[in-house]
Amino acid sequence: MKKTILITGIKGFLASNLITLLAKDYMLYGIGKKQEFQSNLQIFSSEEIEKIEIVPDFIIVCHAAISSGQTVLDNETLFEVNVRITEQLVTKFSNSKIIYISTVSIYDVTSNLIYENSNCNPQSEYAISKLWAEKVIFKSSNAVCLRLSSLFGIRMKENTILPIYVNQAIVNGKIEVWGDGKRKQNYIYVLDACEYIRRIIDKFDIVKGKVLLGVNKKEFSNLALAEIITEFTKAEILFKKDDKAISFQYNNDLTCQLLDFIPSSEFKVELQNYIIWKQKQY
Repeated sequence: MKKTILITGIKGFLASNLITLLAKDYMLYGIGKKQEFQSNLQIFSSEEIEKIEIVPDFIIVCHAAISSGQTVLDNETLFEVNVRITEQLVTKFSNSKIIYISTVSIYDVTSNLIYENSNCNPQSEYAISKLWAEKVIFKSSNAVCLRLSSLFGIRMKENTILPIYVNQAIVNGKIEVWGDGKRKQNYIYVLDACEYIRRIIDKFDIVKGKVLLGVNKKEFSNLALAEIITEFTKAEILFKKDDKAISFQYNNDLTCQLLDFIPSSEFKVELQNYIIWKQKQY
């Protein structure tokens, strides 16, 4: 009999890609804003968690109220979605194995090189709510936390720097890079993130109780990102204002060793695929 997996935030960017990866080998259910069926997938309402009768083998907690880029949410919303609903799930499904999807934004920004267990010092209300939720899930003895860097890929959210640059290039023929563009960021292709999660399912007993780091093996500066986009769009790069934000670099060798997985997707290739898809939307 197939094991059952309950995925929260089922209509989100990450979860929708997880469905494609896991549907063949697992019985999948989802939690969303309302109860419905979608392509034979049963989706439960997040407002009626107590009424869910299935007992999943795994819960993948993908839901999140996200403040990033140009999107700012109030503290009440951040707590309600990121903490309270997560706590409901942990309490309701106390016998299930939990995989919690968190964020690298909870780390201390003064760290030069970030490892799985580097110091945490969240700098935003969003990051605070995610760290709080991590503490909630680790009340269970059957939990793993996967902290992801910036997800990218087709149908990604529109409010971060990568889609903003691409939209500027397509619509205006110009990309506005702040400062000198040297600030580095880490981007993880969505299917690589999904593979991290699949490996956690397969090796759960090995990684149980651990914090894992789901990142790419290389960071890219904002200028490098803009230059790649201009290769495919012929857009002009303009330098604007100042950029006082700091660069981030990561080392997740421990995670890769535990999961026997190293992300293999080519950033430039997947970015080109995203640009081609995006051009068709206009």
